[in-house]
Amino acid sequence: MASNVTAQSVLEKISVDHLECSICTNRFRQPKLLDCLHTFCLQCLQELRQSQDPSGTKLTCPLCRRDTMLKGSEVADLPNNFAFSALVEEVTMQEKLLGGQGSEIKCQACDEENQAVSRCMDCDHFLCQECQKAHERLTLMKSHEIYTLAQLRSGEIVYKSKLREEVPKCGKHPDQNLNVYCDTCEQVICLMCTVLDHEKPKHSCIGLSEAFEKCKKKVEELVAKVAQSKTELNTTIEKTCISRKKLDIMFSNTKKNISEKADQEVTKIRQEEQKLLKETDRIYQERVTTFEAAQATNRKEVTQTEHKLEEVKQLMNQASCYEILELQQKLLHNLSELTGKRPQQVPDKLTFMDFEEGKRSLGRLILEEDPKAAAKQSPRPARSCVKEKWELKTEFKNFELGKTKIRHVSALSDNNIVLNNWTKTLFTVSLTNSQHIPSPIPQRLQINGLTDAMCIAVTEDDKLLALDIPVVKVFNKQHQLLHQFTPGRGSDSQPTCLAVDDSNLIAVGYKDKKEISLHNPDGSLIRRLPAPMIESYLTMYNHRLIYTNLPKKRLVCVDYYGASVFSVDMTSNMQGGCLPTGVCCDSDGSIYVAEFGLPTGDILHYSPDGKYIGWVIKGCGYPRGITFTSGGDLVVAAGKSVKVYHRV
Repeated sequence: MASNVTAQSVLEKISVDHLECSICTNRFRQPKLLDCLHTFCLQCLQELRQSQDPSGTKLTCPLCRRDTMLKGSEVADLPNNFAFSALVEEVTMQEKLLGGQGSEIKCQACDEENQAVSRCMDCDHFLCQECQKAHERLTLMKSHEIYTLAQLRSGEIVYKSKLREEVPKCGKHPDQNLNVYCDTCEQVICLMCTVLDHEKPKHSCIGLSEAFEKCKKKVEELVAKVAQSKTELNTTIEKTCISRKKLDIMFSNTKKNISEKADQEVTKIRQEEQKLLKETDRIYQERVTTFEAAQATNRKEVTQTEHKLEEVKQLMNQASCYEILELQQKLLHNLSELTGKRPQQVPDKLTFMDFEEGKRSLGRLILEEDPKAAAKQSPRPARSCVKEKWELKTEFKNFELGKTKIRHVSALSDNNIVLNNWTKTLFTVSLTNSQHIPSPIPQRLQINGLTDAMCIAVTEDDKLLALDIPVVKVFNKQHQLLHQFTPGRGSDSQPTCLAVDDSNLIAVGYKDKKEISLHNPDGSLIRRLPAPMIESYLTMYNHRLIYTNLPKKRLVCVDYYGASVFSVDMTSNMQGGCLPTGVCCDSDGSIYVAEFGLPTGDILHYSPDGKYIGWVIKGCGYPRGITFTSGGDLVVAAGKSVKVYHRV
């Protein structure tokens, strides 16, 4: 069996591509990791920086074009990829052993440059015959494990780099090993650091093994989610292929029907036939372009997802726990970005095309199905088509707001709510003990980096989004700024509302522009779409954007591609002096709208397809922002108080 071991069989286990820098195409030398998890030689990155921006503080990856911020503007400060360094050393040595270059390996225990015949695994030295004998004579070294080059060459003993066993030293205290993980700072530190810079109770420190297991669990969970996203992308690709085939069949049949009718009256209507055929071709090509663009985008996403998963897999398999913990945030951020990706869908209505014969003319193209047939595919029915009954559960009044009133409310998964008022001040209120505390005191939130919070929203994983005009800022559970982005397209494009869906996609509305921009969780733009009558209140549900228009008393819904779903005139459903404000959806897609005005405000109930069902709450003050808690309670920003209702 040993005679069948070759350098090629060894390399096949680890893929040589992962040992070569894609810039210089040589084996890695001092490999460094970028934020996107791509690895390059230190010298290659230094030369790349000189070509990009020698004085800049960021470096753009030549593979994926993603930016990495440099600490202290130095490329050398980037994280080392010790796993790749160890692999390069091990593969290089194995090639020497198997490629007939064993004679070039010299003794490392003496200065005579004798040919090595064995290796001491404890000393990490190659030994000549004389040094091996001396090694075996010394009492202190008799217990050392010594193996011949033949054993290493045959594969009986595997050569392992000492880099894998090296314990990194602390950057601040070079004589101290890194052996503790600060959960608060998300950083590997030494014992001296825990005493000087990471003391309790402000910092929570745990052992490396415990931190490593937690990190592995997070990575495994996100890998599972990314795999699910990949499956959804592939499923969409298959469905789009079927739809494309359906379009081709309809296209062929339509042309056939047009030609058959035209042949009957060829001399009379040949010109009209050509016009119809030309129009049919034009529409078909436009729709084919739409299908192919969606397919190309989805296939690209699948490829990028597969590459990123492979990079994560290689890192998790080869890197040490120290490296993985140091890179934990980069790993989790990259995987989180992948979980937020959604397939680009093509509306099924684009597959429909038909020809209707005319009595006095050749006929006409039909590009939409009969509304009666389409009605059979309307959204699922609302929870109830009769009026629901809701009761007041609790109310909070101790805000000391003066003349200002509460504007927006958002619910967290831990039964807490966040709200802001017209002076753009944030508060938090706990609903957990509301049954035991008659009137709990709201806590004012002091968040660094947040100065002008006009709108707020909360993601599925409790990240706080704030529209700090003109920027959208994203904060973690500890209210630390994670990242921010500017959604508008210039100084004249001021955002006026904000919402997030259960996939953490972000929508930003612009009243003056009459449009909505749709963004990935990292803030990157997906598309901009028309949103007539968009104002200050917006919600998202089931790939739909639902908003109110105050002066025209409208409830409007468009899909994620800007296609109109419905636009409802609410005038007949409201009291004379009332206007629609806040809007939200429950878990079944039923729509609830706040009615602001005199003599008092109400909450109205609509089905998912915009049909009015009735009012569910009467006399709740002057409601503006409304939202649902994770337990299904309805939270209402009612003037200077917050009211919480539950369904009876």
